[in-house]
Amino acid sequence: MHEESNQTIESPPSQWWLAKNGEAEGPLSHQEICDGLKSSRIRSSDYAYSSDQKEWKPLAAWSEFESGTAESALQTPPAPPVDSYPIEPLLTNPRLPAMANWICIYTLQISPWLWCLYAVSEMISGTALKEKAPLMGVEVLAMIISMLVSLGVTISLFIGGIRLKALSRSGPNIIILSIVVATAAHLLLSLGVMVIIAMTDQNGFTSKTVAVELIDYFVLIVALCEGAFLLTSLFWLRRNARFLPLS
Repeated sequence: MHEESNQTIESPPSQWWLAKNGEAEGPLSHQEICDGLKSSRIRSSDYAYSSDQKEWKPLAAWSEFESGTAESALQTPPAPPVDSYPIEPLLTNPRLPAMANWICIYTLQISPWLWCLYAVSEMISGTALKEKAPLMGVEVLAMIISMLVSLGVTISLFIGGIRLKALSRSGPNIIILSIVVATAAHLLLSLGVMVIIAMTDQNGFTSKTVAVELIDYFVLIVALCEGAFLLTSLFWLRRNARFLPLS
């Protein structure tokens, strides 16, 4: 009869991951972390993930290291918590999906600069009608209304972008409303311009230089691209806003 000797099966040592700039660095052993703490390469305030406990918390909060199983050691930890980021992004939020962050970038950075571009191009291009044209005053009034409406929409989009970045539930609603108002206003103004053109004699239009025409074409292309992005954002927010981590 063979005697069976009792053998102690040692489980593999636990593995650790450190949060560095929002990404998991590892796996690391207990000794590697201790060496890093001694050399000041690793700080006690750095977030660490254990293959045993399966949670992120600062190294200073870990009282001891325990051995884990081989199965848990092979598991990849989840994304580090937001608190582990050294600097909060200025225009985006790491908890939002990519499309929502692009909307934040547009509303907070791109949209104000585009309004300035449109305002400068309007001043350079001037009016399409001559000063003595009967509908000259109507065109000037339409230009002023267009600039004021676009300014109001830009401010509204900026506020919505701030609230969306802050994970406020009112952010998507403000952005959606702003896009709807901007679309309706531009359609009405475009219809008014078409009426003015139809009612004006051919001799009532001013002649423009090649440089001014190139600026107008460039602004038109930019406006079409912006309009396409706004419509895409509108449909995306209407379908996905309820799934965002908003409060």
